[in-house]
Amino acid sequence: MARRLLRARLASLAIALVLTQAATSARAQDPAPAPAEAAPAAPEDAEAARVARERFREGMRHFEARSFRDAIHAFQLAAQAVPSADLWFNIARAYEELSDAVSLGEAIEHYRMYLRDRVDPPDREAVEQRIALLEERVEAARQASLGAPTTGTLRVTSTADGAAVTLDARPAGETPVAAPLTVSPGAHALELRSEGFLPFRAEVGVQAGSVTLAHARLTPETEYRSVRGRRIWTWVLTGLAAAGLGASLGLGIHARSEARNDLADGRRWASFSDYALGGAITLGIAAFVVGLFEGRALGTERVGEAEAAD
Repeated sequence: MARRLLRARLASLAIALVLTQAATSARAQDPAPAPAEAAPAAPEDAEAARVARERFREGMRHFEARSFRDAIHAFQLAAQAVPSADLWFNIARAYEELSDAVSLGEAIEHYRMYLRDRVDPPDREAVEQRIALLEERVEAARQASLGAPTTGTLRVTSTADGAAVTLDARPAGETPVAAPLTVSPGAHALELRSEGFLPFRAEVGVQAGSVTLAHARLTPETEYRSVRGRRIWTWVLTGLAAAGLGASLGLGIHARSEARNDLADGRRWASFSDYALGGAITLGIAAFVVGLFEGRALGTERVGEAEAAD
């Protein structure tokens, strides 16, 4: 690692010196062999040389701080101002440090650009060996990805047997699910339904090559019924009204019997019958009104709890 960093530092020194010379000299000499697909900046373009120096120094600071993506960006901006084979080398070094398969491919490409654009590179053999090693790493990563698992396994259990299992809106059997479910990696919508239980819904994350256990705790449905007041006074008043009605009938019969012997006594007993009937009607109306109040719902209770209490 120290040797690689030293090479990057040497490349930094080389391009800095060349750019400085390009900014202060009017000779038609490129700072380094230019890439075939991009024309080099004119030596007399002092502004391009200044931008390249600043971006290059910025890239080296990022490189030393191990911010390799930022270093790559700064080196690329420097190359846009003044292309240089040494910049291709440093970009390759930064890509190599990132280590993922795509970055290693970019490192190989920029190492080749360095060999192409550098006139008689003194380290050609070492760079070619480095390219070969990186190609082996890329091929090994490709082979490993071919054998990597692409699906995950999901096992579903629940506290109640016979619950219907739905995965991503598709039926997946009933609990206990005999065989584990093979699914793609990522998040999946799981739902379980069973009569007498509240629906269970959850989002389950599955990783490739791993087994995920989803256990559903089903909650029983809770039924409620209204709790109404006891009609005590309703029945008392109803009974008194019935008694008053019976007394009125009895007094009416007695009044008719007395009227045969003495009309005045018959009328007197008839008035008693009317009083009893009026009282019975009043008590009946009172029983109806009290019944409306006493029969109203006072609250609710769980059916299970009420049965257990009985």
